[in-house]
Amino acid sequence: MWQDVTLFEQRNFAGRRLDLSSDCSRLSDRNFPERCNSVQVESGAWVGYEHENFRGRQYLWDMSERGEYNCYDRWCAQVDHVSSVRSVKQDNNPPRAQLFERASFSGKKMEIQDDIPNLMSRYSLNRVASIRVLGGAWVVYQEPNYRGPHYILEKKDYSNFSDWGSQNSTVGSMRRVRFN
Repeated sequence: MWQDVTLFEQRNFAGRRLDLSSDCSRLSDRNFPERCNSVQVESGAWVGYEHENFRGRQYLWDMSERGEYNCYDRWCAQVDHVSSVRSVKQDNNPPRAQLFERASFSGKKMEIQDDIPNLMSRYSLNRVASIRVLGGAWVVYQEPNYRGPHYILEKKDYSNFSDWGSQNSTVGSMRRVRFN
């Protein structure tokens, strides 16, 4: 599926811009500064990374909010630094994920098919050490109400929280990635 995203150096879609239709492991190779203050998603879903080669803190830009992010705090960033960008793989199966309290898919297990703004109030759980994504793509947030550091999970097994890039098993909320 064809996807497009535009990065802007300044807030409110101003300043230098970079149009992308494929992954870019180093924005500096495209003569774009590593300062990104606003983003417009034309189609699909994208992940911006703090460091080159898709490493470091992740920022999701999808079709929620009509795909328009006029400043970096709209995507839970604390600074305007983005060094690499990739598209999120779209999976057309119905959204479905299994969450496990402990690593290697053990301990308390729950299955989700919809957004969960507060894992603690819904399931009395705020620690998830492994996740099986069976359909769709998901965003795991460390804080409730889709706030704080977050990680994009595509269809596969994550046997430990480090597999999705986290330093710990704290999960406050989870939502489906919006592709359209």
